[in-house]
Amino acid sequence: MSKKLVSAIDIRPDKIICLVAQELEIVNQGKILQLIGSGISKFSINCVDPFSLDKSTLIAHLKEVIKKSEDEASIKIKDVYINISESVSSTYIDHFIETKNESIEDEHIKSYFKCDDFKELYSNENIPLHSFPISYRINNSKSVSDPIGLQVENLTTRWHNIISTNEEIKKIHDFFNEIDIYVKQIVLSNYASSLAVLNEKESSLGGICIDIGKTKTFISFTLDNQLIYFETIPLGSYNFTKDLCNVLSIDINEAEEIRKKMDKIDISKEIDKEDINSFKIYESRAEELIDFIYYKIQSTKYHALVDNNIVYTGYGSKSSLIKKIFKKKFSLSNCRLGSSLKINGSKLMIDNPSMSSAFGLLSYAINHEIESDGDTFDVEKKSIISKVYEFFKAI
Repeated sequence: MSKKLVSAIDIRPDKIICLVAQELEIVNQGKILQLIGSGISKFSINCVDPFSLDKSTLIAHLKEVIKKSEDEASIKIKDVYINISESVSSTYIDHFIETKNESIEDEHIKSYFKCDDFKELYSNENIPLHSFPISYRINNSKSVSDPIGLQVENLTTRWHNIISTNEEIKKIHDFFNEIDIYVKQIVLSNYASSLAVLNEKESSLGGICIDIGKTKTFISFTLDNQLIYFETIPLGSYNFTKDLCNVLSIDINEAEEIRKKMDKIDISKEIDKEDINSFKIYESRAEELIDFIYYKIQSTKYHALVDNNIVYTGYGSKSSLIKKIFKKKFSLSNCRLGSSLKINGSKLMIDNPSMSSAFGLLSYAINHEIESDGDTFDVEKKSIISKVYEFFKAI
């Protein structure tokens, strides 16, 4: 049995979470993550972008959560995995190679990272974070589930690349350099959430993860364990709070407390008279948000592949009303509230949907990275179904 420690820091507008987990690799059971340390530091309700805070304030929050985690785990944190949600975009690239009837090996697929198209993703402004192989075609025509071992004349692999700006990446590194912590990898928030809450069937056959945060909602489309598309909506639970603040003409902190109360209301029971007006405001925003999510999903070219499985999670996902509206809006799909999977530790933390992206970072650290020529990419051997290539080819 071997052991490995990984640390992750999830920075969101409502809080910073630091987690430390121990990887246990047990014969016949595979890898298991055991949570051994955690730290949480909450921001004020008015915080919408942690990196816009005074630098010393954010660093103080970082030091607080790191120390809590270190003390609990009895370790010294030297490197971490970090999430990113700002200044990200994606692009699809078809990589063609001639193989002259050689048997396809992993190196043929990874040759993408040496080609000009990939190198051009690096520039003075941008840098790639993740690259996902999402389909294969051999001999200019036939889609295959797995090209490894096939003798073919040529291979075309379609790659989904996630890109961020050098400015955003430098900003993150600068903050952690201040506290002597090495940022091992920066992970797309949408992707991290999906890793935490989608089960094996949903990740393989197709699923959509919807992470409702404080100021944004993160949507990710996963098929055959690859991120094929993502979307970020600039709406979250903070919009509920602002609605209550504006309509009821109350202080923002009081509005936040009312929102939290609305989260806990059991809609199967009669609502107290004193809560009816607040609940109507809350309900109106909830319907608008989920209508927007539904529209965004249906308007993409990808929903037909993966929309049978909908998993919603995050800071703003816990109310019984949200559950009811999701079930009604996505009536033709398997729709459920998601919390972190495959993590051992405090049930109270693991079952909390607002912790999903943080636990997803830990999952990424253990299961979703391999090294290629010194850089880290999401490159996994796949068993993708034939229809996928034809679908993407038409886009």
